[in-house]
Amino acid sequence: MEKSDKTVIIRKVAVAIITLLLIAYIVSVVLKANFTQIKTETANIMTVPDAISVSGYFIRDEHLIKNDNQGFISYELSDGDKISVNETVACVYKDESAAADKQTIDKLETQISGLQQLEKTSQTISASPDSLDKNIASLLSDINLDVDRRDFALANKNIETMLYNINERQIATGKVKSFSGTIAELQSRVSELKKNSAAITGKKVLSPATGYFASCVDGYEGCINISDLKELMPGDLSDDKIKKKDIPDNVIGKTFSGVYWYVACEVSADEALKIKNAYQLGVDIPTANSSIIDVELESVNQKTQTSDAVVILKGSYVNAEMANIRKEDISIVVNTYKGIYVPKAAVHERQVTETTEDEKGNKTAETKNVKGVYVRIGNELQFKQIIVIYTGDDFVVCKNSPPREEWVTKEYGILKAYDDVVVEGANLYDGKIIS
Repeated sequence: MEKSDKTVIIRKVAVAIITLLLIAYIVSVVLKANFTQIKTETANIMTVPDAISVSGYFIRDEHLIKNDNQGFISYELSDGDKISVNETVACVYKDESAAADKQTIDKLETQISGLQQLEKTSQTISASPDSLDKNIASLLSDINLDVDRRDFALANKNIETMLYNINERQIATGKVKSFSGTIAELQSRVSELKKNSAAITGKKVLSPATGYFASCVDGYEGCINISDLKELMPGDLSDDKIKKKDIPDNVIGKTFSGVYWYVACEVSADEALKIKNAYQLGVDIPTANSSIIDVELESVNQKTQTSDAVVILKGSYVNAEMANIRKEDISIVVNTYKGIYVPKAAVHERQVTETTEDEKGNKTAETKNVKGVYVRIGNELQFKQIIVIYTGDDFVVCKNSPPREEWVTKEYGILKAYDDVVVEGANLYDGKIIS
């Protein structure tokens, strides 16, 4: 075979290969266009708050707790605990060791008291092991929640109750006949501690008022009187106007009395109007380890209806974190919306032209913009319209199963809860077959 013939054959083979590759590429593009991989999410029902972000200044009727005794201070209360006037806030001991011994004695005596009570009622215990097991499991769950909320005082109480249930179960199942030996051992430990600690009796520090206890003193106590709340105007909450006071060395905490605490917030005129028109108000405080806290509107202080304002809200819920809050970035919840949560990336808009006919036979064509999402049904996409009731930064909340008279058009169905919504995908259209 001549060299020219070989060249011709090679060229033909090369052309054939290139042609096959080109056909394969075109086929792959077509397949990719028609069977695009998509990502879907279930359309879930959610409740979303409509909130205004503000800086809040918390105001209470506060009373400083002073101690003039020398020694180690051991608090009898936790932050947020209720307290009565002249109730013991803390005890002052000779040193830290004496305070620790006293705490140990108190715990041991509590255990002794519980065991003695079980000894008296051991013959009449009616609780079944199954019911006690349920109590123990429930208390264990409560203790975990208490620790999550940092309510250690309540956690300790629930631990004591759980131990009592465990001991009661031992008697109910016959594993233990008597706790007399344990009681004697605990009493011996108490006697030894009392003998070795000459100064376990602390000097009491009493509460000056009835209310709630807080161990933190920040120097802003009394800077704003509750009686002056309705006089606060924009600018009055600045550091230039509210001066921090020096804290005396003998101050060990404070109480705040009254049913309510108050929070003052500077807002715009539009925000003030939204707050005034809100059916129910709440505050979301990130550091309070709680859900949205219900509050009432005390006043809206502004010079005119179009000027900025100071909004005063009042609430009564208190926990350990709330007891020590002063200045905090919070959200005022003016409304909540319950509906189908849809990411904005899933929302598309289409135009629909519909023709209507009146009684005289006159036809009118009307073009409507329809917002909706693509829903996966089997291996097919369907466009379903949505009715948006709230718009967030990157999501919308839509009505779930609204009546047909609210639909924009009858050409497309309406999004329903638990539909499989397309949140990612290209070249989407109604009726598209997907892999």
